Amino acid sequence: MEIPKYIDTIPKSDKAYRLLWRITSLFLFRPFSLSFFKGWRIFLLKLFGAKIGKYCNIYASAYIPSPKNLTMGIHSTLGPQVQLHLGQTIIGNKVTVSQRTYLCSATHETTSLNVPLAIGEIKIEDFAWIAAEAFIMTNTVIGEGAIVGARAVVVKDVEAWTIVAGNPAKLIKKRILI
Repeated sequence: MEIPKYIDTIPKSDKAYRLLWRITSLFLFRPFSLSFFKGWRIFLLKLFGAKIGKYCNIYASAYIPSPKNLTMGIHSTLGPQVQLHLGQTIIGNKVTVSQRTYLCSATHETTSLNVPLAIGEIKIEDFAWIAAEAFIMTNTVIGEGAIVGARAVVVKDVEAWTIVAGNPAKLIKKRILI
């Protein structure tokens, strides 16, 4: 049996782009951690292709490996030490992604012996809240107004206006606004 060869699916131009961003981030993004510099951080992200709405807040300690794959609506926040991955991350309006959350928008193709990288997408709709240290798997949608509890592991879509928690995340109850 012939073993298939590993095929690198990430173009060299993308690797060069991410290296340039990483260097820029190291010297011009991360050191400016005071809230006074949030406009500067957003300017840099936009310069590297991010689509970010007005009044957003992105903490300097957030790890964003590929800004061109980040889209954020208005009044949204990426908290301290939030980590993104290589795939698309689409965040709606008035969304909070709390501290140390991991948005894993890429995985590996397990049907191949070489387990090549499979890049996907995470979509977080308007008014959602991802609580501290949650893990969101690739190709999932967090519905409008949903809450993902602290340290929850989301591996499938979360319905709108629900609260989920646990590992794996399970429905706790419907979210009803008063």
